[in-house]
Amino acid sequence: MGYLRNRAVVLQYQNISEDKQNFLDTWVYHECFEEQLDYFSKNNIPIIPLEDTIAYINGYSNLNKQSFSITFDTGHIELYTLCYPLLKKYGYPATFFIRPDTVGETRNINGRRVQYMNWDQICELEKGGMTIGMYGCKGRMLTNTPLEEIEREIVESKSAFEKKLERKVVYYSVREGVPAKPMVALFKRGGFNAVFCQAPTKQKTHSYAVGRIQIDDNDLNILLIKTSKAYIFFKDSRYWNFGRQCRFDKVIHFVSNTLNHVRHKNAH
Repeated sequence: MGYLRNRAVVLQYQNISEDKQNFLDTWVYHECFEEQLDYFSKNNIPIIPLEDTIAYINGYSNLNKQSFSITFDTGHIELYTLCYPLLKKYGYPATFFIRPDTVGETRNINGRRVQYMNWDQICELEKGGMTIGMYGCKGRMLTNTPLEEIEREIVESKSAFEKKLERKVVYYSVREGVPAKPMVALFKRGGFNAVFCQAPTKQKTHSYAVGRIQIDDNDLNILLIKTSKAYIFFKDSRYWNFGRQCRFDKVIHFVSNTLNHVRHKNAH
């Protein structure tokens, strides 16, 4: 996929945290998340609805400028209390993928109580202009989940989602893994327009299984690197596996730490 086909990119967040030193390393501190939104705003970087990204990927629309869609997985309560107000402040759309078996629950993760949004809160997001999708496989990798279990989840949960939201649910996301042909056929029969995976990945994604770039750092430099033209082009190329072997992620963090050190030194 060439760069001109990559003008719409999907960003993948897990949760927004009120603690900077968070107990889960995939969550982003809310002040740092606002810094990222502020960067998009001040630099006139388009944040577009997920449906516009899918239309572009499938060749139904054109984009003149690099654009991004924002997604969040699972459905933690902080996405309602911290994230949603910031999205409204900047006027940005986003898609929230909700894990069916956690709605309204409180669970223990690594010794800490974690709360999930209830249906009233989820419906408020939808009425506020946000898109709601399903987060599947109970947080497991897609490729490690039996086909019949995924089918059962779709049958049992999708209709419940649509009854609560009073509209169709057409997007499905997974933590990681690219669906093979039998899974793609299953999702299409279930009425999903696209499945969203994590990317870069060892398996090449395609127009139906859309790879997302995970944003899980408080450092703005990392976001700038992951949304750069070079990174976006590289993530879908055949050279990405080579980059993984060379610990490209470590290089990114080294570059970021170096930049921060130079800026701190110059400031003093």
